[in-house]
Amino acid sequence: MKRIVLHLFVLLLVGCGLQPRTLSEARSEYVSIDDSIKVHYKIWNRSADSGGKTLCFVHGFGCDMNTWEKQFEAFRDEENVCLLFIDLPGYGRSDKPHVEYTLDFFAHAVDEVLNANAIQSAIFIGHSLGTPVCRHTLTTTAHQGKLVDVDGVYCFYDGTETPEYVAAVEDFGHAFDGHDCRAVITGFVSSLSGKDTPQWVTDYAMSVMPATPQYVASSTMRHLIERKWWHNVPMPNAVMVICTQNSGLDPDNKGRMQRLYPHLDYTELTSCGHFIHMEQPTMFNEKLKAFMEGGEKIRN
Repeated sequence: MKRIVLHLFVLLLVGCGLQPRTLSEARSEYVSIDDSIKVHYKIWNRSADSGGKTLCFVHGFGCDMNTWEKQFEAFRDEENVCLLFIDLPGYGRSDKPHVEYTLDFFAHAVDEVLNANAIQSAIFIGHSLGTPVCRHTLTTTAHQGKLVDVDGVYCFYDGTETPEYVAAVEDFGHAFDGHDCRAVITGFVSSLSGKDTPQWVTDYAMSVMPATPQYVASSTMRHLIERKWWHNVPMPNAVMVICTQNSGLDPDNKGRMQRLYPHLDYTELTSCGHFIHMEQPTMFNEKLKAFMEGGEKIRN
């Protein structure tokens, strides 16, 4: 009898040891799009999707899914929450083909990962570039859900833009075209830190973003600024925006967000850097959990 109990105890310990405690330990999976392009993703607690909620995390420009490590740790033990992390094509461990990196292309990749896992609805959490990718997924595919904008990228073409604004957007979109792309990205990363940004966050960004292939960086940014992606039709979805003044927000940023998202939960930070979910994970995760559970009223 003692031997049986001991054997079961050993099995239990082994089983517990197999459970990933960090996102990097979770098992990688792939889906192929356009016949041959492999998109890397990780999914945790897959069975929860049938009776719970799915959180779909999409990283920003130059980054990878590891930017969401603190969110994996915060939500991995939630019984009714499925976690889905995607490396966009061109980034992370996904393939990096010589193609045009448009919002259509990125949304297509997200769409196929969701379809491969029979996920119909999700809360789409996008950081930086990930925000327009998630917006485009919600507006151009059959998938439904909520949107969480983490200091997302926007180009405001609403008829009020000045020639100076258009020129600045064009300059930024083409800044990554040349052979000095790595140096440009390095300088860009330096501008993303706030006065309280932890060094490990900057170290992460510096370790991955400048390594982005030049053709991927250039194509991503050139297509991102195209007017055709930036319609001003209000979205009916519930949306939570968490942004920071460190990113150079327009003085009327909240008003613009309210016009885009009538069902808005808005938070504007002052000293935080661009990687809000990494720099202030406790605050961010608490807000995400409340939003997931239904809290979506406008905050003043």
